[in-house]
Amino acid sequence: SVEAGMYALGYAQAEDRPTELLMNYKRALGESAEVEGPGGLMADVVVRMFDHYGVSKRGIEQVRPEVRSHVQAFLRGVNDFYAAHPEDVPEWWGDREIDEYMCMAFGRLFLYNWSIDDGFGDLMRIGIRPGAGVGEPYSNQWAVSKERSATGNPILYIDPHLSWFGPSRFFEFRIHAGELEGSGFTLAGQPYIGLGHNANLAWAMTTGGPDTADVYELTMNPDNPMQYKYDGEWRNLTGREETFKIKGGGEKTVTLFYSHHGPIVAQKDGKAYAHKTAYANVANGNEAWYHLNFAKSYHGAIDAMASLTVFPQNVMCADTSGNIYYQRTGRVPIRPEGYDWTKPLDGSTSKTEWQGFHSSSDHLQVLNPEHGYLQNCNIPPDAMMPGGPFPEGKYKDYLVADRSHGPRYGWLNHRGARAIDLLQQDDSVTVEEALDYALDIKPFGVDRWVQLLKEATTAHPVKHGDALKEVLAWNMELARDSAPALKYYAWRKTINDDLGDDKGRALIGQMEQFYAELIEGKDVTPQVDDATREAVAQAFDNAMEAIIEKGGSLDVVYGDYFRVGRDDQSWPLGGGGDRQNTGRTLRSIGYTQEREDGTRWGRNGQTSTQIVHMSKPIESWTQPPIGQSDRPESPHYTDQAEKLLSERQMKDTWWMPEELKDHIQSRTVLKNAG
Repeated sequence: SVEAGMYALGYAQAEDRPTELLMNYKRALGESAEVEGPGGLMADVVVRMFDHYGVSKRGIEQVRPEVRSHVQAFLRGVNDFYAAHPEDVPEWWGDREIDEYMCMAFGRLFLYNWSIDDGFGDLMRIGIRPGAGVGEPYSNQWAVSKERSATGNPILYIDPHLSWFGPSRFFEFRIHAGELEGSGFTLAGQPYIGLGHNANLAWAMTTGGPDTADVYELTMNPDNPMQYKYDGEWRNLTGREETFKIKGGGEKTVTLFYSHHGPIVAQKDGKAYAHKTAYANVANGNEAWYHLNFAKSYHGAIDAMASLTVFPQNVMCADTSGNIYYQRTGRVPIRPEGYDWTKPLDGSTSKTEWQGFHSSSDHLQVLNPEHGYLQNCNIPPDAMMPGGPFPEGKYKDYLVADRSHGPRYGWLNHRGARAIDLLQQDDSVTVEEALDYALDIKPFGVDRWVQLLKEATTAHPVKHGDALKEVLAWNMELARDSAPALKYYAWRKTINDDLGDDKGRALIGQMEQFYAELIEGKDVTPQVDDATREAVAQAFDNAMEAIIEKGGSLDVVYGDYFRVGRDDQSWPLGGGGDRQNTGRTLRSIGYTQEREDGTRWGRNGQTSTQIVHMSKPIESWTQPPIGQSDRPESPHYTDQAEKLLSERQMKDTWWMPEELKDHIQSRTVLKNAG
């Protein structure tokens, strides 16, 4: 049954991630500082401010009975594992049992933090930096229609980019339990397939959805700091004290204040700022994933988004009936006309109040586009493809995007440009090509930079002529075993260091006019003056000297410097890059600053990369970054880093039972007593 499968999933998650699972619930309760020390306090304050656990408890009646039954079965498995293995329960957790509200609260913490960050972005646009950090999640996705697929079946690329450690670290699984059959990833402490596929539908998500939060500026009573003006009268703030235990620092009590708009998140010059998120009272966050996990076709994805429980995202899906579908979705307020919703609003009048929520039918969406493909790598909808279905001015601005993710129209990043470059010219995508595209390591626009290097060094000869020949003959991929790839990285970095931020950004702006080139079809030949060319040539010599000084010779390769590792082990890594120093590849990887040994290790980026071929039955491949298990003695502690990420390989999921049976390494038989 589904419940028995959920029970087993809970047990397996706790077995592989015993500390991480409990830490995720600890974070959702606003208790991370008790484990992490003072550095976790501000995150805890924000969690308690939006009261994820309390909302979950008060709103339990929102949750459909089937979902409650699934969550409860999942948590029985979790609790039964810890009861059987008390040695795996950290001391800081104590002896309390996990309840369903903790699970729901962690879902709220992870999913609806996108909306909370959107509101903080409104504050930042008027020069107020919230004490809480604003995340920078990125992702890739594309779908190829059956008409552009070499097999006649759609192909979906799923590729969220998040931290490889901490609450966003994904857990991979297959499940065959009653009506629930599928493969994919979830978070430690969460049931259901978060991103992946069931027997009929595959779905992907990327950051960049509509605007789902606002901030209201409150006029405070000069004679009573606990009152704010609203429609000509003074209203009282409410307050609630919260006490936080801090590892190594005792306790700290904080008073949280609220207006009818929401919590007070900042104060300045006699004004208070209240945060209002569309998800403030949403407790049934699993509703959308229930629809996705049991969907028979893309209509299940439409039902998921119609629930208005999906966080602000680009959602893309494909089904075994041959459809591809996209919706830019979220729980979006209906806002009155005549106001700038990108900055704090006047909170002293009812004229700025929301007027309900848009139905999902109002959202940007398309079924089986005539182009034969869809892509969204954190770009605005008008940049998804040349001549696409979402031109500027067709939809309300706040339905298009929140300004926290950049202008709403007219721009394109490296990853989106490369996706268009690959898909636009391939009208018969094979599965093998799809796997290659998912792990592509050529930055878009790199050929233009190499041409600039050639022109600059022709006019201004350099000392390191042999190194120059290497780069000019290079295949322009950031491969782990490539010496010219490292030379290119060092050269681009040195250009920015030598020119300075302003001139460096100006040069990048000249060289990388992706939107004009790919979407508008304009000639974007850069006009670089001779003084800049001379600086570019000199930067090459400077970069080569830096490589020699650091690495001892010019023979060092990209993977000598860029690594993937855990604890004290690491392996060479290709791809990644960044906007300033290489351009970001579709294989997106963010690296640490230089370590003591002079290397940089991957820390975020591709977390659960998947290619799903919508055949019958579905075929799928994955590439996680580190290891499934958190137990150092396990052979699956670092095997994905060594054998998949470093090797730039994806593995077959063997998700069907007849495939799985040939690859079982161990078996545990559980009895679900629920």
